[in-house]
Amino acid sequence: MSLREYEMVMKSVADPTRVRILKTLEAGEMCVCQIVAILELGQSTVSKHLFLLKMAGLVKERQEKKWVHYSLDGSERVPYARKTLNTLKGWLNDDPVIGRDRKREALAREIGPAGICERGMTLPVRRNAACCPAPRKEAIGSK
Repeated sequence: MSLREYEMVMKSVADPTRVRILKTLEAGEMCVCQIVAILELGQSTVSKHLFLLKMAGLVKERQEKKWVHYSLDGSERVPYARKTLNTLKGWLNDDPVIGRDRKREALAREIGPAGICERGMTLPVRRNAACCPAPRKEAIGSK
């Protein structure tokens, strides 16, 4: 274990966007397009973050046709990465941003990579009827 490996891991988890990606991947493998849709960031931005996480040994990729899927690495290749991922699992679970990401993640998993790509890497807007009722339509001519 080297100081350089330690530095790469620590710098990677010091960025909030990269931590959001790692927390999203705790539930399992996801396609880049799904991560883009969840985070609502550009594909190039997300790809850059994923590249840095991969270089630090925190995530691994798998190509399937036109989709690239990412998952947490946690292998013995970079021991600092494995230990950091294990520690991170217990952190930020009550954070509102992470909570919002998890709701979006569930929707992204339901739709799947093909559906998200068809939608231009976006998720549909779902209103919660209890907190955000749809506007009422007034009858024409009534007051």
